Amino acid sequence: MIHLHLNTLQSVLEEELQSARNSVDNLQNKLQMGLEIENHLKKKVRELEKKKIASDQMFRNSLTGLRHHHSFHRMQIVNILEEEKSHIKSMFSMIEGKIKQINGCKETDSEHSSDATKLDENYYTDRESTDAELSMAPEISVAGIRLKSDLDLADSKCDESKALAQALQEKVAALLLLSQQEERHLLERNVNAALQKKVEELQWNLLQVTNEKVKALMELAQLKQNYHLLKERVGPEMKISAEDNRLATHEHEGKLRNILKKSYLSRWINKVDFGRNTSETGHTNEGNFSSRHSNSMEIARMKIENATLRESLESMEHITSTIHRLRASLSQVKESAVLGGTVTGISQVLEDTISEAMLMRTALSSCLPVSWSAGEDMESLGGSVDDESSDIHSDSINKKLDSVSAAGFEMVELLILTADLLKEYANKIKSED
Repeated sequence: MIHLHLNTLQSVLEEELQSARNSVDNLQNKLQMGLEIENHLKKKVRELEKKKIASDQMFRNSLTGLRHHHSFHRMQIVNILEEEKSHIKSMFSMIEGKIKQINGCKETDSEHSSDATKLDENYYTDRESTDAELSMAPEISVAGIRLKSDLDLADSKCDESKALAQALQEKVAALLLLSQQEERHLLERNVNAALQKKVEELQWNLLQVTNEKVKALMELAQLKQNYHLLKERVGPEMKISAEDNRLATHEHEGKLRNILKKSYLSRWINKVDFGRNTSETGHTNEGNFSSRHSNSMEIARMKIENATLRESLESMEHITSTIHRLRASLSQVKESAVLGGTVTGISQVLEDTISEAMLMRTALSSCLPVSWSAGEDMESLGGSVDDESSDIHSDSINKKLDSVSAAGFEMVELLILTADLLKEYANKIKSED
């Protein structure tokens, strides 16, 4: 009957091992898919960076052309203004000369009017002065017409200078707009650099937390083993049943979860600060780099998922190797018991196997995956000891292990049960002898 039961347990263990292998294959497929998605996202990021570099170069070239165009037109305007200034000065000098000539004509007219009383005596002289007046009148009319045309030409030149000044103002406004766009692109680059630095810091913090978690779990398992050994040395009255051991394990598991809630993944990724910084910079650049911000968050999320899959694969490999080794030890114990080996050696091997399996069960029950994060606010750890133990017990009942830890936990339980049965069988043989 015991052999049949052992065969049944062996078949159950093989089925569990096969299911674990299937889950490992599934996790490897998921990891491959995640790596492909990560490569695709990296390719997109590189393309965006190339486009950004090309746009920056285009903006720089356009700014250089506009500055050159601005300097060229500025020199043209200065030359035109200098020419107009010299032309206006020459025109004013010509007008002053004409005015002086007109004043001289008026003086000669006054002299001729004073001599008009002596018409009889100086008739010939008066005739000559009259001819001089008639010859000067066409010259005065021609000078007035020329002065009017020069003034019209000056007005047209003034209108052209106003148009050039307006065009210059529009070019200056365009240059200011381009400078603002360049400052906006520089701000986007600084924000992207800050986001990349934040992601690297979070990855480093995640690695530190994982290492500290593994060390804490190993220390906890060692302390529990020492505690059980100490209880066994004190006396048989201090031994506890298997159910009490399991309840204590779950209570310690809940306590460990409550302690690690303060410093786990959701505490390292500070969503409040990140959202506040994004909102402060997003008022002026919300429509420009929201897509790049989402791409950065997607890359960070994919890296966390890859880390979770890698940790699950490593845990499954470690669990499989340990279970295989313990099962081989139990098979050797079974063969030596059938062949009539020494009971003391069999008991010692079984004790070592049970102790190692319990250590592994403690580590699995206290394990927290990388993807686990506290979704609810943790209650205060202060208060009475009774309230704390009741909260820990309810938390340990409500929490669920991940699939890898649950499969390893069940396999370890089966190994412990098999070792207990073999131990009872060895004790029965010893009592019969």
